[in-house]
Amino acid sequence: AVVSTQSGHYGRGTEDGFMELWNEYQEKALARFRTANGGKLKDMVLWTSHMTEPKYLHYLDPNIYTVQYWESANNHQLPNLVQQGFQVIMSNYDDLYLDCGFGAWVGEGNNWCSPYKGWQKIYMNDPKRILTEHGVTDPALWSKIVGGETAMWTEQAGDKNALFKIFPRTYALAERYWSDPTTGWFAAEPRLVYFNSIMEKRGVFGNTMKPEWCVQSQGICKLNNL
Repeated sequence: AVVSTQSGHYGRGTEDGFMELWNEYQEKALARFRTANGGKLKDMVLWTSHMTEPKYLHYLDPNIYTVQYWESANNHQLPNLVQQGFQVIMSNYDDLYLDCGFGAWVGEGNNWCSPYKGWQKIYMNDPKRILTEHGVTDPALWSKIVGGETAMWTEQAGDKNALFKIFPRTYALAERYWSDPTTGWFAAEPRLVYFNSIMEKRGVFGNTMKPEWCVQSQGICKLNNL
C-alpha cells in the first residue's frame, strides 16, 4: 500500500519508501523538540539502526546527531560513521552489554548476546584499536569516539540484582575511557579489586571480584605468567 502523509506519498512497499517516511518522522520529531526547548537544540543521540546504515546516513546531520553504537565492533557502520563526521558513543553489544550470558527470558538456553562479558573484556574495549582494525588510523577520526557506555536492559534486571550486574564491570570501562591506558587488564586488576572494595564500604555492592585475602594482598593474588 502507498503510505500517505501531509507532505506526500511514499513507495509502494519498498525499503526506500519506508526510509523516506522514517526520515519525515525524524525531521518532525526534531522540529517538535526544538520548539519545546525554546528554539534550541541540545545534543541529540540516536542509537544505530537501519537509518545509520551507509545507504541512509545522508538523512542525518552530523552537526545535530551523536550516534550511540550498539552493533558489534566489526560492523561496517562504525568506520563509516566517524568518516562521515558523526560523534559516536560506544556501546557495542559484543563487549559492553551487561545482560549477556544469562538464561534466555523467552525460550530456553542462553540469551541472544551470550557469552557473559567479563570485566577484562570490557576493559579491553579500546576504540582506537577497534577503528585501527577497520583501517581508520587518523587520530582526528579516533577523536570522534566521544565516550562509551555499558548497557543493561530490564527484562532480567531489577532492584535486587542490578548492582551486581553493573559493578565492577562498569568501573573497568570507566578507567578505559577516562585514562586511555596503554596497558591491558592484567595491570589494572589490583586497582579495580581495591576500588571495588572501597565502593562496597560506601554501600555499593557489586559482584565480588576476588576473595578478601586478595584485597589485603595487593599484587600477590594473581597468576604471574599471564
